[in-house]
Amino acid sequence: MKTFILPFLFLLISIVSCKQDNDELLEKNTTSVDLYVAGVENNQACYWKNGQKIILPNGTGLYAMQIIVENNNVYVYGGMTSEFANIPPSKHLYLWKNGTRYNLDEYLQDVPDPDPNNYFDISSRMVVENGNVYFCGSLRNPNPLPNQGPNTFYSWKNGIKTMISDSNEGLISGTYALINNDIYLSIRKNQQYNPITWETGFYKNSTYFPLTNDSHILDFYKDSTGIYAYIRNILTGEKYFKNIQTNAILSLPSNPPGEITLVVWDNNDKYYIGDNFYYKNSTLIQLNDPNGYNKIARFNIKNNQIYTIRYKDGSNPSPFAKVFINDTEVQSQPIMGVSDPNVGGILSIFID
Repeated sequence: MKTFILPFLFLLISIVSCKQDNDELLEKNTTSVDLYVAGVENNQACYWKNGQKIILPNGTGLYAMQIIVENNNVYVYGGMTSEFANIPPSKHLYLWKNGTRYNLDEYLQDVPDPDPNNYFDISSRMVVENGNVYFCGSLRNPNPLPNQGPNTFYSWKNGIKTMISDSNEGLISGTYALINNDIYLSIRKNQQYNPITWETGFYKNSTYFPLTNDSHILDFYKDSTGIYAYIRNILTGEKYFKNIQTNAILSLPSNPPGEITLVVWDNNDKYYIGDNFYYKNSTLIQLNDPNGYNKIARFNIKNNQIYTIRYKDGSNPSPFAKVFINDTEVQSQPIMGVSDPNVGGILSIFID
């Protein structure tokens, strides 16, 4: 299932290089919040809390791709470094809760051992809400019945699975979200090839709802007016939001200076993020860091403060990735290529 991994996230970081003045600035800017960034350094899964590195136990050869903090509990989701760019089947995936590591093939009910002969696909998104940990994915049906497809789709809550669908209608899953304690899973089904067309919809728990055709649901969002599917028409490239209850259409800002690649909704404020710019609702903000660190990799909001991980744009890329609060740099780390054996990288940002 999707998650939006930009191409430059395959650049990797090796050595922590936080300057003392940046550390002091980070503390000054985070007096009311804690800033977490997670990834890998020297082939060791780790995260940084307010610039201080914390190595995850039993994390050699692993990376951290997502971090969530709730009620002082730290949840980290990761994988095996050698499989970083792999597609399914059967990745090695891991969950750390407060430093204790769990193998997902053991933690999630009925997920088989990672093996080329055992097909399963677990989303790269973890959800934590009220102390409950959610995952979503699919398992291969080795001997499907006539009314079953080759894969069955499930959600897992604290490791216990719930079936979403085992339909034989040629399902291809996308992203998922937890909204109001319900699981929303995007689906493409009934693909035809002459001409190429398919139906796009979603499951709310185990109930299917059609939405449109020839499209892909990129994510689900919620504001005071309802729940929206963020849709991209694969044939035309058009992106828009559709209220799944009223069918009302919400458009993205018109004529942006580049492609909008990330979307963050913060209550009723909507942020549409591109390569080196973002909109807050309809207001365009163009990044203009004097050192050229304007390429946005991650974007988050807390108490109207904007937290970003950025890279240097332009024809002369810098060997550094930087963390900013608003437009103030608070952390800097060197980068090197993915082929280096001492791999490292920042893949997630979270504000508690």
